[in-house]
Amino acid sequence: MTGAAAPPAHVLAEVRRVQGVVFDCDGVLFDSRDVNRAYYNFILERLGLPPMSPEAEEYAYMHTVDAVLAYLVPAHLLPQAKALQGHMTYGDFLDRMIPAPGVHDVLEALHGWGIRLAVNTNRKNSMEMVLERFGMAHLFAPVMTAAKVTRPKPDPEGLYRILAYWDMAPEQVAYVGDSEVDAATAAAAGVPLWAYRNPELPAKLHVDSFADLRHWFAYVLGGAPGASR
Repeated sequence: MTGAAAPPAHVLAEVRRVQGVVFDCDGVLFDSRDVNRAYYNFILERLGLPPMSPEAEEYAYMHTVDAVLAYLVPAHLLPQAKALQGHMTYGDFLDRMIPAPGVHDVLEALHGWGIRLAVNTNRKNSMEMVLERFGMAHLFAPVMTAAKVTRPKPDPEGLYRILAYWDMAPEQVAYVGDSEVDAATAAAAGVPLWAYRNPELPAKLHVDSFADLRHWFAYVLGGAPGASR
C-alpha cells in the first residue's frame, strides 16, 4: 500500500494475527443513543414516569432490555412495562440509528479480504432487524445476542460461541467494543480488545474510526479487498 504512512509496529503485529473481528453494536457499529432514548422514554411516558436521566441513558446503552426495564421501572409497574414493550415495534424507531461513519464500506472491505465478521451484543431481538435495515446482514456470521445466550455480556458465552463457530483460538480474533462491559467480556474470553473511541479502556489497540481499521488491514493485506495475506 502506498500514499499513506505505515501504521506503528505494534498495530501491524496486532492486525497480522487477526483472522476474525467481533463487533459490539451500540456505540461501535451504530450511534444508537437517540433510538434508545426514544424507545425507553416512550415506555416511561406511558407509565407516567419521568424520562431517563443521563445516568440511565448510559446504563441503557450497555445492558439488555430486561435489565434496563428493571433499572428504570419500579417493580410494581414492571408487568405494565413489559406489556407495553410487547406491543411495540422496534422498527418504528430504527431511523433514529446512525451508522458509524464509513462503517458499511469498511465492513465490505474486511469481508472481501477474507476477515470473518461477527456481532456480540446485549441487544435481544432487534439485532437482525437492524442489520437488515442497514444492508449489513450478509456480512456477519454469527450474530450473538442476549436472546441467544444463557448469560449476556459481560459473561463470555457469546464470544466463546463465536470462537467455536469459527473454529478459532482467542488470539486469532479481536473484539471491537467501546464500554467497560465490552472490556470485561473480552478479558473473560481471553480475546484481545480493540477499544473503539474510548481511550480510557485497557486494550491492545485503540481505534479512533473505521477508517483506521481499513488503513491497518489494507497495509497488511496489500491494498484492494480480495488480496491475500
